[in-house]
Amino acid sequence: MENEIKFREFPVLNWLIGVGSIGYGVFTLIQAPPALTNALLFIGFGGFLLLINYGLTITASRETQTLRLDYRSLLLHSVKEIPLAEIAAIRMDSRSTRSSGSGAGRRTTTYCIVLEKKNGEKVPFRSFYSSSFLQKQRIVDGLRKFLELPETVDESPIGFLRAAPVVGRMVAEQQQAALTGANVQEQVTDGIHWQLQSIGMGTSPTTRWFSPDYKTQGGFLYLTQKVTGQNSAGGFMASFGNMLFKQALSLYGFGTEATPNLDRAETIPFLPARIESCFTAFGNLKMETTQILNPWAQNPLAE
Repeated sequence: MENEIKFREFPVLNWLIGVGSIGYGVFTLIQAPPALTNALLFIGFGGFLLLINYGLTITASRETQTLRLDYRSLLLHSVKEIPLAEIAAIRMDSRSTRSSGSGAGRRTTTYCIVLEKKNGEKVPFRSFYSSSFLQKQRIVDGLRKFLELPETVDESPIGFLRAAPVVGRMVAEQQQAALTGANVQEQVTDGIHWQLQSIGMGTSPTTRWFSPDYKTQGGFLYLTQKVTGQNSAGGFMASFGNMLFKQALSLYGFGTEATPNLDRAETIPFLPARIESCFTAFGNLKMETTQILNPWAQNPLAE
């Protein structure tokens, strides 16, 4: 495991403008000595840009247990050190401005990395916001991973894309809970513990009956209702169906814990006659499928 991670952020464009301005001022002074005022203005503007635009080196160290922000310009140098134990989160902040002019004007969004301490204090990495969100997102992601900080919603295009599924799932859970009620307290019937759970499977709200007492022997059975007119598939279509089933399992949030030995799963060609016209199945429990889909389970499914 690495004990240190380092990022560097340089305002290259501003530095180039500063050097170019100084160069143009010197050139003007040499070519036209009487134009002293204009030459000095360009030289002064270039020097000002080089003076106020700091390069930033970010260093997180497990050995020193600090996050170090090292600012350095042409003449000035300063350092901020923040103990790792005080850091609660690191995220991307944004600001939007609308330019004046005809019509509605053009909206411009700029970004800044912000550190949040456990005491609520916020420490921006820069005193200004800039448009280079891709580089900032890389720094934020790297620091969060290295420091094992929780994920937060970054106010950047990438951050919003990452947050969309989470927000959608939360909305779906709230919608389902409004229809069926919140997750009820665990119940016990004939020694079997069970619970109704309102959850967002992918982006679709659903309610499921869940029991931690029933487990299969290293496999799973996935039963889904057929589309009207759908027939049982075999041969090549069965292989194609296997791929679709795996995509559906992923879409609806069933992970490796719920689908053990997924690589050995396949479409189950024959189901009990009472439900075969309405349901299709996928899994790796050929011997247990008949026991699971007993008459007690078939009747409500058929109805």
